[in-house]
Amino acid sequence: MNRIVFIVLCFVLFSINSYAQHLNKIGKIEVEVISSLKPYRIDYVAQKIYTDSLTFKGNTWYAIETGFLTSLELANNEKDKIFCYDQNGQLKATILSNRVINLKVSKKGNSIAWYDSEHIIKLNLNTFALDTLQGSFVYAFVKQDKFIYYDPEQKEIFFDQQKISLSDSPVQFVEFDSKILVCTKKYLYELNHQELIAVYSFKGVFFDLKIIDDELFFVEKIEKRRKTVFNLYKTSDLKQFYLADKMEME
Repeated sequence: MNRIVFIVLCFVLFSINSYAQHLNKIGKIEVEVISSLKPYRIDYVAQKIYTDSLTFKGNTWYAIETGFLTSLELANNEKDKIFCYDQNGQLKATILSNRVINLKVSKKGNSIAWYDSEHIIKLNLNTFALDTLQGSFVYAFVKQDKFIYYDPEQKEIFFDQQKISLSDSPVQFVEFDSKILVCTKKYLYELNHQELIAVYSFKGVFFDLKIIDDELFFVEKIEKRRKTVFNLYKTSDLKQFYLADKMEME
């Protein structure tokens, strides 16, 4: 049975737009953060990445427990590349792929996954064992190194050696408050064992979602005859949902 969802409007003395997290001009979540220097610099022309003492190939950079990971994503017909480095900056392996789309790195840095325009490719960085999975480009690492993905042909979510039927394609998987959430255009679900429990039903359609400072923020988009409404909600417990911002566009 679906949980009862309470929507609580935040009435405060100042404007609703005073929240640190608010909607930008296209209805997406605007995150106000204090700018800080990145530990690396990317030279996109030379396709090199520089830190204080090391130089890497590529145009994206990730620090992992065992070293560093970079990728070189190209716009031409050449294969994209993923480079694995140890902590001393020594190249351990180069991985070639038709495309590297939506590259994901597990929290412990033991595994990576990407979409090659046809399949999901999942790679163990310790053994370099590779899995080719039939699925869409919506997937995620959760619970440290566990992997969740959706197969649109079978209309099933695959997670932890389990299959969960879902007719509506997910648009995002996310881990929040030790719970695995599945977001579709119409519902926000909690995945509990092999059951999908609806915790929120969108009045329109899902539009955006982010986790900021241990709170979940999401946007629903409502199309009306002469205007489009964007509602930004936040929650810390998936039981009470607070309206944090609202915007209308004609």
